[in-house]
Amino acid sequence: MSKLTKEEKIEVISRLWQKYCYIDGLGYRSDRKRIIEEFEKETGEPITASTISNYTGELDLEYLYNTRNDRGVSQTYSENANGNITSTIRQRMKEKRTFTNRELLELHAINPDENEIDRIVSNEWSMTNADGETYFNFQSKIIAIPIVEKGLSMSEFLEAMRENPIKHKIKPVGIGTRNLGIGLADLHFGRTPREYIKPHLDEICDILENGYKTIMIAQLGDLFESSQFQQTITEAGTILPSVDMVEAWADAKWFYHTLIEHALKYSKNIIIEHACGNHSGSLEYAFLDGVKDRYELLGNVDVRHHNNNRAASKIDAVGIILSHGHGVKLKDLPLKFASEYPLVWAECEHREAWSGHLHNQFTTSDVDGNVMRQFPSPKPPTKYEDKYGYNSRELIQAVEWSSDRSKVIYEINP
Repeated sequence: MSKLTKEEKIEVISRLWQKYCYIDGLGYRSDRKRIIEEFEKETGEPITASTISNYTGELDLEYLYNTRNDRGVSQTYSENANGNITSTIRQRMKEKRTFTNRELLELHAINPDENEIDRIVSNEWSMTNADGETYFNFQSKIIAIPIVEKGLSMSEFLEAMRENPIKHKIKPVGIGTRNLGIGLADLHFGRTPREYIKPHLDEICDILENGYKTIMIAQLGDLFESSQFQQTITEAGTILPSVDMVEAWADAKWFYHTLIEHALKYSKNIIIEHACGNHSGSLEYAFLDGVKDRYELLGNVDVRHHNNNRAASKIDAVGIILSHGHGVKLKDLPLKFASEYPLVWAECEHREAWSGHLHNQFTTSDVDGNVMRQFPSPKPPTKYEDKYGYNSRELIQAVEWSSDRSKVIYEINP
């Protein structure tokens, strides 16, 4: 018997798929193991599981699209002139589960190869019927937009990530005896435009001209709106309204390079410390790695790039622990300072804990000699923040110390 052609294989698989397909809480599925057994028995030819999966996966999805209104799912669906799709479904499920973006599009019977999720609101709640059986009502509303050719090529990505640094020596203008810490919490580049934050940067540069022994630039997390270039999404997978992350990367480089080079004129030493945020912790590590490459040859710029949620620094007799604030709460940071960095803790006379994350709050408290500072965000408020009354002061704070205590707090809000 001659070998089957590709078309003949597809015909046999399609017929067996119709025999062994079934519907579950997520849509149409097929018993691929039984399809393989019967295919080999009928044709005498072996076939791999991956080949069967490729064919039957397409059939599952195709049938799902063609039977959108016959799936036993309550659904409303509309599409505008731009091809944007708004779909709401309500469906009973046997068990609670989390969907990937692709699975969620399939559940809404929207082709994931032609569309991507722009916005999403989903919720679920459990119910118990008269027989004592528990099930879950799943409700989801998404707005999907057509996929357009907006991705970066590898060469474009590398170009956005890397520029050849110009090595140069900056001559100090004036050096002081005090130290300065700048709390950069939740800048959210991508959501925060360059022209919006430029007045803040100008005012920081004015303060730097006082002259300082050491300047610490504290990157308190969420430097960027997104954790990825290709999709606007947090580290935990929460989908956000789209932003231009290539532009965000360029804005962050402009901000940091301007700040560092101005600080070098008015200080002997620059420390850049970091704590990972919940929006963009992974990209923050990569960004600071680039900053380190650019400035480490100068010898007096210490870029402490890492992927940690907390970090501690010592400046003279002042110790500071940094955390973004989405994990360990601010009130618990002094104990973390003592247990995780005992040598730094023991060597300091004045100890502070710095945190961000709560955009609208900025407070300073002293508990048993431990100063705790909640730093605000300078980003403009979004509709989400406005809805819940999180009215940001759009503020950056900086703290000036003597060798062993804080002296001045600057509120930077032009």
